[in-house]
Amino acid sequence: MFESLGERLAAALKKISGRGVLRPEDVDAGLREVRLALLEADVNFKVVKEFIDRVRARLTGVEVAPGLTAPQQVVKAVHAELVELLGGNVEGLRYGGSPSVVMLVGLQGSGKTTTAIKLAVLARRDGHRPLVAALDLRRPAAVEQLRTLAEREKVAFHSGSGPVDQIAVAAIREAQRLGLDVVILDTAGRLQVEADLMGELKQLKAAVAITDTLLVADSMTGQEAVKVGEAFAGSIGLDGVILTKLDGDARGGAALSLRSATGQLIRFAGTGEKPQDLEVFHADRMASRILGMGDVLTLIERVERTVDKDKALEVERHMRAGHLSFDDFLTQIRQLRGMGPLEGVLDMLPGGGALKGQVAGTDTEQEVRKMEAIILSMTARERAHPDLIDGARKRRIARGSGMQPADVNRLLKAREAMQKLAKQFGNRRGKAGVARLFGQGGPGW
Repeated sequence: MFESLGERLAAALKKISGRGVLRPEDVDAGLREVRLALLEADVNFKVVKEFIDRVRARLTGVEVAPGLTAPQQVVKAVHAELVELLGGNVEGLRYGGSPSVVMLVGLQGSGKTTTAIKLAVLARRDGHRPLVAALDLRRPAAVEQLRTLAEREKVAFHSGSGPVDQIAVAAIREAQRLGLDVVILDTAGRLQVEADLMGELKQLKAAVAITDTLLVADSMTGQEAVKVGEAFAGSIGLDGVILTKLDGDARGGAALSLRSATGQLIRFAGTGEKPQDLEVFHADRMASRILGMGDVLTLIERVERTVDKDKALEVERHMRAGHLSFDDFLTQIRQLRGMGPLEGVLDMLPGGGALKGQVAGTDTEQEVRKMEAIILSMTARERAHPDLIDGARKRRIARGSGMQPADVNRLLKAREAMQKLAKQFGNRRGKAGVARLFGQGGPGW
């Protein structure tokens, strides 16, 4: 996410001279490029002006701190102001009431229905028991979509006919009857902001005690998302914004403009298509990603959620013993896949942008599927003892997986390289070393 903005900012900040004191002309030269980068990212021009003025005030005449270079001093100031610009959100869903009621609002196509399921999965991860209610009666397909997603994720579902406020009241009663403590209302949308939509939502808010009213906005619509936010905030009132499709937003104009333009905090970010691809929007972490500094805390949290620790420990024991089987390799592939697209994982690593450049233009998900197909074409004995795989076996495995023998060779070499690396790492760091690769944590990490 925000690749274009990150690249432009990095290029701009490199132009700052390395003198011991940041002179006004040095600051102006660098901030001119920063301003252009933000405007090209579709950030509101008023927001850009205020941002640049605040960064300039932080820097002009300031001595470069010991241990920092001039560009690093500027990065520090830009990071601080980016955090301020994005807002200081640290909270997820607000729980309280019997049950807590979350109303999702937004235009048609912004992703409300899939976000409703993502919020339900997040609430369940927090130890709560959610129910989703389908209130988008203008589109019967939306009701069926929510029902299908709810069944797939084993989330309680409620729908009905008649006025939407009555359906919402019935959904809350159903949740109370079932002992569920979170109700998520998936409301109707329109192609644009309309008076009848706002009237329907106002009537719904008057009939039900709402804990959170959250706007679901498509981050890829840029300044249009900001205008939608202003309209909903002014008409029905909001408690925050959920930005969807942030993983595909290379510019970041909506994210960087929303707080200043609407006064609304971005509470959550949709970072993929899977039900677990919804994150609490931490402004400081997002600012670090934009500046190419990574987001290790979010990466750790994702690892803790997705990695099976028992399987990871078993793989770790095999690796330290110097024997990484293809069953172990398959476990690693599937654990990595569970963490989301590889590009998204690289975004969270400091300096991950350089690594992303190496995989640019390749379909990483397709490559992972190829490796999985090759491994599954092996016999159980071959997976356990890769050294048995000779030329004839390679040709048979290639035919079985629909690949070429060269693809099998590449996979064999990749396993050998990983085994050597892991064995060296384990020898240097002891038992905890390789386990930490899989999110086990521990002292000294």
